[in-house]
Amino acid sequence: MTRAGEGDDVLEMNTLLVPVDFSEASKRAFDDAVRLASGSEPAVILLHVIDAGLVEFATSHGLATEEEIVRRMRERADRELSSYGGRAAKKVDVQLVVSIGIPFLEIVKKAEEFQADGIVMGKFGRRGRVEKLLFGTTAEKVIRWATCPIIVIP
Repeated sequence: MTRAGEGDDVLEMNTLLVPVDFSEASKRAFDDAVRLASGSEPAVILLHVIDAGLVEFATSHGLATEEEIVRRMRERADRELSSYGGRAAKKVDVQLVVSIGIPFLEIVKKAEEFQADGIVMGKFGRRGRVEKLLFGTTAEKVIRWATCPIIVIP
């Protein structure tokens, strides 16, 4: 993250990481990130994390093998992520990334790995209200652990 110019208070956010779960909130976060991306080579990295806990749950209930579940989830993620590209302005490079793990940890790790200037994410995604009440949201956990600025979209 760099300052736009001497004496300016505007920050250039060249590389923004946008975690998406394909909810309306994550679509709004992506649209906002495209508008916020700035600098000489602005980029938005769209990240979808396949929740390892969900894969384990599905496997333990005999829904399919772990490989089959991951393959299906990755195919869906690739399809959904590719639909975001058409929403971006041509001036912004959009990169698509799918990873597997604990969502908030993967978001924090990928932000560091890609040296993101910031993270733009929705406040709430697809999880239920009871889970949010008991365990907190992914956004809350990312806020606690990330080392770069975070913009949370309501």
